[in-house]
Amino acid sequence: MTASCRKRFGSFATVLLSTALLSTAASNATAAEATPAEATATKPVTATYEVYFGGFHVLNAEATLENGGERYRVTAAAETQGFLSWFTSWKGETESVGRVDPDRIVPQWHDNRGTLDDLERIVTLRYDDEGNIIEAEAVPEQDWEGRHPLPEDAGEGTLDPLSVIAGIAQLLQNGDACEGRFAVFDGRKRYDLKVADAGTKTLEPNSYSIFDGVARGCQVDYEMLGGHRIERNKYAATARERIIWVARPAADAPLIPVRLQIETGYGTVMGHLTGYSVDGQPPLTD
Repeated sequence: MTASCRKRFGSFATVLLSTALLSTAASNATAAEATPAEATATKPVTATYEVYFGGFHVLNAEATLENGGERYRVTAAAETQGFLSWFTSWKGETESVGRVDPDRIVPQWHDNRGTLDDLERIVTLRYDDEGNIIEAEAVPEQDWEGRHPLPEDAGEGTLDPLSVIAGIAQLLQNGDACEGRFAVFDGRKRYDLKVADAGTKTLEPNSYSIFDGVARGCQVDYEMLGGHRIERNKYAATARERIIWVARPAADAPLIPVRLQIETGYGTVMGHLTGYSVDGQPPLTD
């Protein structure tokens, strides 16, 4: 696998992870009625996932959300697995912290650290009290050859990728649907992220996931506005549907993503829920 391909896989894997995360907070806020499960919805929720591409196990991911009161914190980690790790080793960790105002989300800081083989890539974003970026650092500096330039106001009025999660949660807590558009700057790229309701579906049992039953779909799409490659990754370029299916894995559990599905011209990406825990309790798995 060439260095270029490895870099592009790192970007693709990051998209997979962030896509899987996008409904975590949103799903915890979907049901407004008072139920036993909602009593735990604002406690820290950790979910683990295995991601498959064309039937091969390629990625493990774990995400934790703390969203209650006036602050939120989202963390995530992922690492390549199986045959893919024979060719290239990628792992990433990311974290965002911010404030929840009545009418908006105000990010405070965001860190993203990834390692592709022996190359470490770091992004640090810091914000003032109004959510404006006051520090943005990318290490190593972005190589702009073969990339679209960033707009001059790339960071203005934007959220970091994980703070979007808290933004979706706020929408749903206000009684809105799984729909919205968010301006995002991740320190290297500027894009708009769009979320739309995809209805409900019965997910059949399988040996990969701890969940089967009725789930609600949230469809995710991206409009790239700067910093992205001029020649697109063939997998990302042919991605047609990105749907995250959300449900309760148990009667007393909060709503969380239970399946991720991305259709590409080269195969289907499937992410399956393999375990979850609430407020630091032992994880529930098969």
